[in-house]
Amino acid sequence: MADSTILNLDLQATGANAGTWGTVTNENLQKIEKGIKGYKAVDVAGSGTTSLTVSSGTAGASDEQSRASLKFTGTLTGNMAVECEAVETWYFIDDSSNRGAGPYTLSFGPAGGTAVSLMATTGAKYIIYTDGSTAFDVLADAGNVTANGTLTAGGNVSFDTGTFVFNTSKGDYDARFAGDTETNLLFVDAGTDRVGVKTGSPQADLEVAGTFKVTGNSDFDGGTFIFNDSQADLDFRIEGDGQEFLFMVDASTDRVGINTETPTADFNVEGAVVFNDDGGDKNFRVEGDTDENLFISDASADKIGIGVATPASGKLEVNQTSTTAAISCINLDQDDEDAEFLYFDGTSATDSSTNISSATTTTGSKVGAVRVSIGGTARWIRFYDTAE
Repeated sequence: MADSTILNLDLQATGANAGTWGTVTNENLQKIEKGIKGYKAVDVAGSGTTSLTVSSGTAGASDEQSRASLKFTGTLTGNMAVECEAVETWYFIDDSSNRGAGPYTLSFGPAGGTAVSLMATTGAKYIIYTDGSTAFDVLADAGNVTANGTLTAGGNVSFDTGTFVFNTSKGDYDARFAGDTETNLLFVDAGTDRVGVKTGSPQADLEVAGTFKVTGNSDFDGGTFIFNDSQADLDFRIEGDGQEFLFMVDASTDRVGINTETPTADFNVEGAVVFNDDGGDKNFRVEGDTDENLFISDASADKIGIGVATPASGKLEVNQTSTTAAISCINLDQDDEDAEFLYFDGTSATDSSTNISSATTTTGSKVGAVRVSIGGTARWIRFYDTAE
């Protein structure tokens, strides 16, 4: 058993190791050399617990405990714990072990103390320090780290409780994240200040070259929203709670449909249409080829006008202004021959006091007639100044 507790040196004393001063001194120097720059491969195959070897009287050739660098080799058949002596020391470790079919775990630390779990990444390098009871992975808690060259991580990278900033100097430095099969799953083009998803040359501030899905609220404010700017055959559809085609833009026919997948007109509504449901002062107007007020709903007056901007003479006012088209104000075509052309419903009286009169006298004076067309022939309807 060596005398020192860290490098396991055989210390000389008066009368001790008689005649071995040269041999022991050389062995101690060799142990010091290996403790500073020494390298040793350590087979960690198997499972359970294995300890680094300690030698004495062998010039340190088989000593693992005092080496500066260790390389773990072999294939694990179960979880393995590698132990060093419970003293203050440190190691460079090259983990080239095979984790087996598990893959199994591999740890390293002082005997009887707290070990460090090594990543299941073949070829990973570690700087391990122990105070005799606890092992520390120096690179796992290294504080500020500056890399002036390429920084490559073969395992997981975790950023926690801090800010991640890329390209602080605002140089032309792109950032790219690849997927399983997609080279440019996320691409930040610093030269154009644009971000691309599945594209390495984004043409807008954000370009998605694939499916875009939002499961939460979307707010578009302060800008123009354009869909299908390339004018391709790309439909646009909005679903309702139970309606698959609540709003459908059929790009192939340049038509818009409500409650229909295949609109048959420029605007096709399959269902009820309610305008001004809140009863506000909101007019509705339809223009013709030359008639600006072909149809107008005057909300302020609660009246309908045809050919008139401000209907005033009745609930429905028809104004035919053309003097050259030979067109009537209203054309009634009743194909149901056993039904009347017009149906009047009101309160009947025997005089002129209500809107329907049953008077049979002829005291009223004829004051004129209205021309109508009946069966294509001009006829006249007489009217009187009273109903009696």
